[in-house]
Amino acid sequence: MKRFALPVVFMLLITSFGAIAENDKSPEKKVIEFCLQIPEFSTLRDSIHSLSSLDEDLKVSYLCSPGKPKVPYLVKHIEIPFNSRKVEVSFSVEGTNEKILDEEIEPATPMIPLLPAEISGIEMRDESIYSSSEPYPKEWIRYFVRSGLNDRNVLVKHLAIHVFPYRYIPASNKIIYPDEIRIKVSYLLSSRSKTCYKDSYDMVIIAPSCFKRVLQKLVDHKNSIGVKTFLKTTEDIYREFKGRDKPEKIKYFIKYAKERYNITYVLLVGGLKSKIWARPRDNANEGSRDWYLPVRYTNLYDRPKYPLAEEKLHDPGVISDLYYADIYDGNGNFSSWDPNNDGIFAAWNKPCVENDTDIDLCPDVIVGRLACRNLMEVRNVVDKIIRYETTAYNSEWFKRIIVVSGDGFLDQEDLDIEWNITDLPDGKYTIYAQSINKDGIAGPVDKVEVTIDRRSRSKITFNHDDHKRVKTYPALPVAEITSPSDGDILGYTDVEFSPSERKAYCNRFTGWANVSYKDGIMHIRGKSYDPRPYGNITSFHVWIENEDHEIVFSAWRNDTEMYYEGEWVTGEKVLEGRGGALYYMPDDFEKIKLWTSNGKFRSMKDVIRAISKGAGFVFLSGHGSPNVWCNHLPGIPGNRRNSEIYGLRVVKGLSFPLRRLTNFDKLPVFVIGGCHNAQFNVSMIPSFLHLFFFMLGRDTKMWTFGDPVPECLCWYLVKLPRRGAIASIGNSGLGYGRMGRECTSTGGDGWITTEFFRQYGEEGRDILGDVYAHAIIEYINTFDMSDLEAGHAKTVEQWILLGDPSLKLGGYPLR
Repeated sequence: MKRFALPVVFMLLITSFGAIAENDKSPEKKVIEFCLQIPEFSTLRDSIHSLSSLDEDLKVSYLCSPGKPKVPYLVKHIEIPFNSRKVEVSFSVEGTNEKILDEEIEPATPMIPLLPAEISGIEMRDESIYSSSEPYPKEWIRYFVRSGLNDRNVLVKHLAIHVFPYRYIPASNKIIYPDEIRIKVSYLLSSRSKTCYKDSYDMVIIAPSCFKRVLQKLVDHKNSIGVKTFLKTTEDIYREFKGRDKPEKIKYFIKYAKERYNITYVLLVGGLKSKIWARPRDNANEGSRDWYLPVRYTNLYDRPKYPLAEEKLHDPGVISDLYYADIYDGNGNFSSWDPNNDGIFAAWNKPCVENDTDIDLCPDVIVGRLACRNLMEVRNVVDKIIRYETTAYNSEWFKRIIVVSGDGFLDQEDLDIEWNITDLPDGKYTIYAQSINKDGIAGPVDKVEVTIDRRSRSKITFNHDDHKRVKTYPALPVAEITSPSDGDILGYTDVEFSPSERKAYCNRFTGWANVSYKDGIMHIRGKSYDPRPYGNITSFHVWIENEDHEIVFSAWRNDTEMYYEGEWVTGEKVLEGRGGALYYMPDDFEKIKLWTSNGKFRSMKDVIRAISKGAGFVFLSGHGSPNVWCNHLPGIPGNRRNSEIYGLRVVKGLSFPLRRLTNFDKLPVFVIGGCHNAQFNVSMIPSFLHLFFFMLGRDTKMWTFGDPVPECLCWYLVKLPRRGAIASIGNSGLGYGRMGRECTSTGGDGWITTEFFRQYGEEGRDILGDVYAHAIIEYINTFDMSDLEAGHAKTVEQWILLGDPSLKLGGYPLR
């Protein structure tokens, strides 16, 4: 049936039912109805574009469960009052259409750890889904109800409706879709009046009594600028409030403060008690004994599905300060993060433990932490906050953003050029390869000499040495033949193998480096890329000459793609409907790009030099650990060990490089994308011993590999006196990114970090905690947080704000 793509039509009806009772106790029934007219399906890409242009109140996202079809869905967000209950969503479908596809819908790729170490992946294709005759997903809509803050930081309930307009039947490779979907939302609204607060505060500071005197200076400052603030000691909380452990007692106090004082911000002050040696974790759920202010650990095990084959490489839970922010569940009850009451908090995939599903996660207050380890650090950070808020306003340096990045993953397409040697005589042959970019500029020719000798056993090897040919950036397009290699013999035996990740990064996900010579066919494989900013498209030409210089074979792979993920995440261009960080930043900001592809990020000196000039924001997107942040040269030449560039380090040998920063009183907010950069439970001796325990098979999960790290990178930047950062945001666990063109659009680290800058630049938020918390809320409302295997829950649980959540970005005007 021929149909026209029609715009979405919202028929929004809000009605009330029932008489108003004299005793004011009868709830009102509210109803919202709307209709979605679904565009005709043509191709998947065109149909996604049609969905994107339907209505500004609708967002397009993707199901991204690893190995399952990557199908689009629409997100409709509805805000309803916090005192509503019995929220129900029903729907009806009008008309059903089918479309046979020319190609199957590709499986969603897994997120990959942003770790400066080799990893092993697994094959990601769920055959139980791809062989099924049942539609995927099973339903037309899903919906989720969560409690959380709205745009005005008022407590509401968020209803996120996920509509699947195009469902996929893999066995017959067809799409089914309706003409329209009618959706009805109903809920009961209490007729009780809103709560009146006798005493109202904006922020509470929670800290041990030993920090109280120094923190009083911050309390006085906040009250003087109109941020009503009070301080509560942990000792008083433990005495006055009940709970299963210290973190739960603190959370019950925060709930009390929300309901009694209507607080918006919570500043936790306190980290480990020592930089030298401290126990990071008392048990599976908490770190308290060696902490000034305790932490909650999740028990979400990303082993092995997400997406690592090696069991030893996973997080057995992470620090999550989001625990303290998520006070209420979707029904308005206390969100314990232990819904099955088994005493194991936020569990998933943990051996012999029942999963904790349907944790709300949405912030009801906005939490930040100053992970101070002594009075000196408290004093330094308090002074930085006060000085920043009273002197930064209208400063030239604030209107500057520095982004630092490179190539996150080797997302090389599998070029797989088949050379059939059956009819060729024995002898020497020369294989040539050249790459041409989208502007028609050709790079140097790579050359490999091989011998066809049917009397000998075959010798086929893998060689990855493009790092020897590119010395400066940007550079001409690169063609690299990785197999066969110079001097190889194509003989009478077959050869097939897959190089390890140490030799061929991300090969397990794309197969770009697999070696195959079978039945007289040599599969020529290699790399083709354009090492300059946004050099994402090249064509790869291979030709082969015999000893008489006659061309005996020629083949092309046109318009192959490779994306330098970190540069798209930090940059100013749009990819798959979503921009990088600079795309969302205001026009009056000076935008400084330190990228490996433009030659401005070559070493740590480049980064320290740029930061020392001052900036409002610094965004690093790459790989990390508690000690380092780094990324790769474009195309990851010679694999990771030959292409990794270190941007910042806490410890290098016996030195502390961050002390070289000279951005005195010109303090940026750092947003750092990578693994474990905000893992603030490290101390020197456990960090140093980690490598030894790791080699003995007793991994302590410090992720420091022998470096004696006293404090993690994110906190070290904040605690530096008068320089470094005013605040930092990063991951306490293995951060995860997406390869290739999905790097900005399908969740994980690349999505939530860019959302921070969208909240600042596009939504106009100017309080640090608001920008941070609403990035989390937007993430939660956009993605399916119940799909724990997809990694979305972990993405928000481990994203830590080390700083004052009430901080005024750019400072206050002088009075």
